[in-house]
Amino acid sequence: MSAFTSLFIGVTAHACLALTLEAGVERLVYVVLPDWGLIFCAHFISGATAVTALALLIPPLIRRISRTWLRRLTAVLVGLIAAAATLPWLLYFVGIGINAATSYTMVTAENGEKVLVQGPGFDPADFTVYRQESFFVYQRSAVGTSVSDIFESDECTLTARSAELLLTCAADSIPRPPLS
Repeated sequence: MSAFTSLFIGVTAHACLALTLEAGVERLVYVVLPDWGLIFCAHFISGATAVTALALLIPPLIRRISRTWLRRLTAVLVGLIAAAATLPWLLYFVGIGINAATSYTMVTAENGEKVLVQGPGFDPADFTVYRQESFFVYQRSAVGTSVSDIFESDECTLTARSAELLLTCAADSIPRPPLS
């Protein structure tokens, strides 16, 4: 059951990753987590259930080998293969975990319009602003580097100007065009 659960979650996470990459960085699906965080958690759960499945299936098969030296050799080889397979997954989790570690702040204007501000994750001066396209889908509308060395996404305000909104985050002012 763990193997089938791992397969289902892994295929679903990979399909979400493919859809995210197909759409480019223009879209951010924000249900419970941002898209990279959701994919990271799904891959983590898939990996944990795969390890559980292998831990339950492999030892009984190895114990059925009657010759002692062959049983020990098989156990050592399976352990080495498992360690070798773990290294790429660790690199993958570190890479996608850094991408998922960014912070997201929802900022609402007086007229009810919302933007989602992606704060710095790896580079403390980078930021991305997403405008709300529908209830759960946000589209990237601004990308940039902070005027100061550190972008403060927690201190953002959104004010309405004549035809557009102005997002102010500490020393940074980012005009946001209205929805078409």
